[in-house]
Amino acid sequence: MSSYRTIEFNGIKLCINDEVYEPAEDTELLLSIVKVKKGEKVIEIGSGSGIFSIISAKMGGKVYSIDINPFASLATLCSSKLNNLDIDVINCDMLTCLRNITFDVGIFNPPYLPFEEYDDWIKYSWSGGKSGSEVLVNFINTISARRLYILYSSLSNEDKILEAIRRRKMVINRKIEKTFGFERLIALELNAEGSVS
Repeated sequence: MSSYRTIEFNGIKLCINDEVYEPAEDTELLLSIVKVKKGEKVIEIGSGSGIFSIISAKMGGKVYSIDINPFASLATLCSSKLNNLDIDVINCDMLTCLRNITFDVGIFNPPYLPFEEYDDWIKYSWSGGKSGSEVLVNFINTISARRLYILYSSLSNEDKILEAIRRRKMVINRKIEKTFGFERLIALELNAEGSVS
C-alpha cells in the first residue's frame, strides 16, 4: 500500500499518494468557476484528493464525495480531516451506491483522455473511455442536480458531451477555456432548465 503525503494546492492541504490524481491545471480551471451556497447539498464524483469537496464544504455546502479508487477515497477522508471538515466519503463506482437522491450541485473533473486503461487505480483518473467522453456522458445521464460543474478536453468527443447536455435539458450558464500545448480544456457550469444559479 502506498503511503500518503501532504501537499498544498490553492492554499488547501491535501493528502495524496502515487495511486491518487494530484491536482493540476484542469483542477485549477474548474475550481475557478465552482460556486456553492450555504446549505446546498453537493456531490463530487471522482474526488481524488478531495479538493472540490473541501472547497465546497468551506463555502458552506453539505458535501458527499465518491471515488471508485479506494486510495482516493482514503485521500479525500484524510484531506477532510486535515482541513477539519465533515465530508461524507463513499468508495463506489459513480452514483451506483446512491438511490433517488437529488443534489443542488454536482461536481466532476472526470477522466477525459481517450484511453481504456484500468489495470492500476491511478489510471481510473485519466481513462475516459475510447472517445474520452464515456465517463462524463455517463455522469451527465445519471446525476440529478440543479447545477453541474464539469470539465472536458479537446481530445474528448465534444459532440457526445454536448448532446448529453442537450438531452438532459441542461443550459450552459458559464464556459471557460484554456489551452495547454496541443490540448484545450473546457470548464462548464450547467443549470437544469428553469433553475437559477
